[in-house]
Amino acid sequence: MWTPYIIDVILHHHTSHAMYPNHSAPLYQPTIGDLIDSGILVHSGEHLTTSDLGKALVELWCSTPLPVVKFVDPRFYGDTTP
Repeated sequence: MWTPYIIDVILHHHTSHAMYPNHSAPLYQPTIGDLIDSGILVHSGEHLTTSDLGKALVELWCSTPLPVVKFVDPRFYGDTTP
Protein backbone atom coordinates (compact mmCIF):
# COMPACT_ATOMS: atom_id res chain seq x y z
CA MET A 1 0.00 0.00 0.00
CA TRP A 2 2.83 2.44 0.74
CA THR A 3 4.66 3.41 -2.42
CA PRO A 4 7.79 5.56 -2.15
CA TYR A 5 5.78 8.42 -3.71
CA ILE A 6 3.02 8.21 -1.09
CA ILE A 7 5.58 8.00 1.71
CA ASP A 8 7.35 11.06 0.28
CA VAL A 9 4.10 13.05 0.16
CA ILE A 10 3.20 12.10 3.75
CA LEU A 11 6.68 12.89 5.08
CA HIS A 12 6.75 16.21 3.24
CA HIS A 13 3.45 17.33 4.75
CA HIS A 14 4.49 15.97 8.15
CA THR A 15 7.66 18.07 8.19
CA SER A 16 6.86 21.16 6.13
CA HIS A 17 4.17 23.75 5.55
CA ALA A 18 5.61 24.52 2.12
CA MET A 19 3.87 23.45 -1.05
CA TYR A 20 4.89 19.98 -2.21
CA PRO A 21 7.66 20.39 -4.82
CA ASN A 22 5.83 18.31 -7.46
CA HIS A 23 2.32 19.54 -6.63
CA SER A 24 1.49 19.86 -10.33
CA ALA A 25 2.13 16.17 -11.03
CA PRO A 26 -1.03 14.40 -12.27
CA LEU A 27 -0.91 11.88 -9.42
CA TYR A 28 -0.55 14.46 -6.63
CA GLN A 29 -4.20 15.56 -6.26
CA PRO A 30 -5.63 12.00 -6.30
CA THR A 31 -2.98 10.97 -3.76
CA ILE A 32 -3.83 13.90 -1.48
CA GLY A 33 -7.53 13.06 -1.81
CA ASP A 34 -6.89 9.44 -0.83
CA LEU A 35 -4.72 10.46 2.14
CA ILE A 36 -7.35 12.93 3.37
CA ASP A 37 -10.13 10.35 2.90
CA SER A 38 -8.12 7.80 4.90
CA GLY A 39 -7.54 10.32 7.69
CA ILE A 40 -3.75 10.53 7.32
CA LEU A 41 -3.62 14.15 6.12
CA VAL A 42 -5.85 17.04 7.17
CA HIS A 43 -6.24 20.66 6.14
CA SER A 44 -4.81 23.00 8.76
CA GLY A 45 -5.53 26.53 7.70
CA GLU A 46 -3.91 27.09 4.33
CA HIS A 47 -1.73 23.98 4.35
CA LEU A 48 -1.88 20.23 4.74
CA THR A 49 -0.45 18.41 7.73
CA THR A 50 -0.55 14.94 9.22
CA SER A 51 -3.47 14.05 11.46
CA ASP A 52 -2.99 12.12 14.71
CA LEU A 53 -3.23 8.97 12.59
CA GLY A 54 -0.64 10.32 10.17
CA LYS A 55 1.68 11.25 13.02
CA ALA A 56 1.33 7.74 14.46
CA LEU A 57 2.12 6.27 11.03
CA VAL A 58 5.29 8.37 10.68
CA GLU A 59 6.29 7.41 14.23
CA LEU A 60 5.77 3.73 13.33
CA TRP A 61 7.95 4.07 10.22
CA CYS A 62 10.67 5.88 12.17
CA SER A 63 10.71 3.31 14.97
CA THR A 64 10.92 0.28 12.66
CA PRO A 65 14.35 -1.29 13.05
CA LEU A 66 16.54 -2.00 10.06
CA PRO A 67 16.57 -5.64 8.97
CA VAL A 68 19.49 -7.81 9.97
CA VAL A 69 21.29 -9.90 7.40
CA LYS A 70 21.73 -13.45 8.58
CA PHE A 71 23.95 -15.95 6.79
CA VAL A 72 23.09 -19.62 7.17
CA ASP A 73 25.40 -22.53 6.49
CA PRO A 74 23.16 -25.07 4.72
CA ARG A 75 25.38 -27.92 5.90
CA PHE A 76 24.02 -27.38 9.40
CA TYR A 77 20.53 -25.94 8.78
CA GLY A 78 19.34 -27.71 5.63
CA ASP A 79 18.67 -26.31 2.20
CA THR A 80 17.64 -22.64 2.53
CA THR A 81 16.77 -22.01 -1.13
CA PRO A 82 13.17 -20.95 -1.69
